[in-house]
Amino acid sequence: MNTKTMTTLLRVVLLAAAVLCGIFFLWFLPSYGQGVQQADPEFTWAYWPCLIWAWLFALPIFGAMLPCWRIFGSISAPEGAFTRRNARDMRSISRLAFADALIFPAGMFVLAFMGAGSAPLTIVITPMVIFCCAAVGIVCYVLSRLIGDAAALREENDMTI
Repeated sequence: MNTKTMTTLLRVVLLAAAVLCGIFFLWFLPSYGQGVQQADPEFTWAYWPCLIWAWLFALPIFGAMLPCWRIFGSISAPEGAFTRRNARDMRSISRLAFADALIFPAGMFVLAFMGAGSAPLTIVITPMVIFCCAAVGIVCYVLSRLIGDAAALREENDMTI
């Protein structure tokens, strides 16, 4: 598989992920919340706080898609994937993942304090989300360091005749 094909495939996957995330956060969650409102009118007040929390959680996810797009495009670029810009982009993605690892439990805490907490969500899903976000953050941070080291070596070799 050549680099142009890899770039195209990665970007198609990223676009599909963006569409799926958009459908989930902008259509499914609001629809689900309206269904909960109809089934349990006593939780009507929690619709907007829950939706805002979900959208705050989605912001870093969508924010990470632009650096991913640039990184994927650099695979087929003449300078290659090992550039300082890609290292910075990976570091940005890492920070966004760590931000989500903080946003999710903070939102759970606020919602629980307001009386809209859910035991299964708090006990089971929150640790899983924190772990996944932290794991992505760690992996992207390590990759940013490796890409940065490779970029430094490439620059050093470019200076050698």
